[in-house]
Amino acid sequence: MEAPAGKLAEGPKGGVPPWKKGQKIDLTIAHWSLWGPRRSGLYETVRELVAAENRIEGVLAGMCVIPPAELVGKREVNRFIQGGMVDAIHPELRTQDWGWAYKFADIHVIHYTYDKELGKLKPKVFMAHGTPEAVLEGSMMRGDKAQPLLSGAEWINKFEATIVTSQRAKMFWGVFDSTGKKTHVVNKGIDLEWWQRSGTVRDVPGDPSVLYGEVWRGIKHPALLFYAMAEIYRRNEKARLNVWSLSQNKELWTNFIGQAGFWSFMGQENLPGVVEYPEHFYSRGDVLVSPVTAGDLSRVAQESMACGCPVISWDTDPHGENYPYKAAKGFDVMDLADKIEEAYNEVLDDPEGVRKKCRQIAIDYFDINEEARSIVDILRQIVAQQ
Repeated sequence: MEAPAGKLAEGPKGGVPPWKKGQKIDLTIAHWSLWGPRRSGLYETVRELVAAENRIEGVLAGMCVIPPAELVGKREVNRFIQGGMVDAIHPELRTQDWGWAYKFADIHVIHYTYDKELGKLKPKVFMAHGTPEAVLEGSMMRGDKAQPLLSGAEWINKFEATIVTSQRAKMFWGVFDSTGKKTHVVNKGIDLEWWQRSGTVRDVPGDPSVLYGEVWRGIKHPALLFYAMAEIYRRNEKARLNVWSLSQNKELWTNFIGQAGFWSFMGQENLPGVVEYPEHFYSRGDVLVSPVTAGDLSRVAQESMACGCPVISWDTDPHGENYPYKAAKGFDVMDLADKIEEAYNEVLDDPEGVRKKCRQIAIDYFDINEEARSIVDILRQIVAQQ
């Protein structure tokens, strides 16, 4: 995809970037999100979704980013409002100025937050990311007395639709929809063209080399994984756990590892380069563990499977929407250790077969293009009803 030469606000109906030349644009979408290259799964998902929508005939999508609440300087805020921010690893995307969205967008998809001005836009769709537990945990950590529960809850009745990526999310968010008709489930996808096994791999210690890359917070922290690794290490002193994304409660977790004597099997912490090129590590690690409490599908698990690295999750997904390589009995430390070893032995016996199986699962269930098509169909219906 060729990088646009200028802001989309130029020209009739917002201009057409080079890769859309010759197309009749019948749907222009403004996605309102945060700016978090390589720091936010929400940002990465929205970026990939915008690119996938732009591959659909007649669709023009752009991302407008919301300034962080802590920004108070007019110059810094204007940087977000005026657009033109470029993701260094994905320069094909540049953020759009808010004027383009106000003037030319047929519909607005709110992923992150909105202010009073954005609240006036119509029609609007709320897209809920993350697990319900993450939403509640984030609200509690902020201690926001003005919005003690959820920002998104009040949007659902005000907006024309809500889009979620799991049946569990529909169950959670759907209770705020008084009509019972405005909540839509689509598959949760990633860019499979980008997330592939890499020929360039970084050395990751351990046989097996077990990976953990979720954020270390309450809904999916690695405490039980540490105990499972202790059992594996008791059987095999070559085993190592390699971790990243330790950004919350770092002192607590560091002390916990030390006091429990878990440093013996720890490989590398915050692996150098993993933020920029995690596919190199998925391509070298033997097994990734995604211990999401309620069995939800995490983006890290999707990326790993797409790169051919088998994923172990808990079997606590009642809707069958997770698709791991193996599922351990919920919160059973010994079974988690066994499942990690089983996956590793299968990698040793038939590495190419395991990689192909993981990749095929990703192709069958994690395609961002399928998600984009479903979302575009929903958005077209909403615009037609206005």
